[in-house]
Amino acid sequence: MLGRLILGIVKGLIVGGLLGFGLAKLGYGAPIAIVAYLAAALAGVLVGLIAGKPIWAKDAKIEAGMKAFAGALLGAGLMYAARRWLTVPVPVPLGELGGANLSLGEAAGTAGTFGGLAITSLAAVAALLGGFYEADNDPSDEATPGAKPEAKAAAGGNKRIAASPAVDDLEDDLEIEPEKKRSKK
Repeated sequence: MLGRLILGIVKGLIVGGLLGFGLAKLGYGAPIAIVAYLAAALAGVLVGLIAGKPIWAKDAKIEAGMKAFAGALLGAGLMYAARRWLTVPVPVPLGELGGANLSLGEAAGTAGTFGGLAITSLAAVAALLGGFYEADNDPSDEATPGAKPEAKAAAGGNKRIAASPAVDDLEDDLEIEPEKKRSKK
C-alpha cells in the first residue's frame, strides 16, 4: 500500500510539474485565478486517466473516466485551497519559471508562494490526487489475470451452503406447466 501511495505521488508530481512548467514557459508562471483553476482541472483529468488503474488497462475505461471527471472537480477545489492556504514563500529562486506572484498581491520581484506559482501548486494538487487514486486502486483483482470468477468458485472461493431458491422455483414451475395444459383441454 505504501509503495502504491508513493508511486501515485510521483505520477502526480510529474504530471503537475510538467503542466506547471508548460504554463510557466507560456508566461503564466504565477497565473491568474481562472487559468490556475482550469490548469488544476486539467491536471486532475490527466492524473485520473493515468493513476490507479490507467485508461489503457483492460476493463478500465469507465473507471478512469469517472476518476477523470472527479479529478477535474477535485483539482479545482484543491487549487482554491492551495492558493488560499499555501502562502509559504518558495525558498529558492526559480528564475523565469517563478516570476512575480502578482495574483496574490505580492510586490513585484519576490520569489512567489507555493500556492501562487503554477509549477508548485499544480504539482502539489496533482500529487495529492495521484496518491489518493493509486492508494485506492486494489491490485488483488489483477493478481490472477487469467482467473475467471467461475474458476475462483471452483477453486474453493465463494462456496455455497445451499442451492439458491431460484433454482427450486424454476423446477416447481416446470412441474406446474404440464398440469395447466392438461386442465385447459
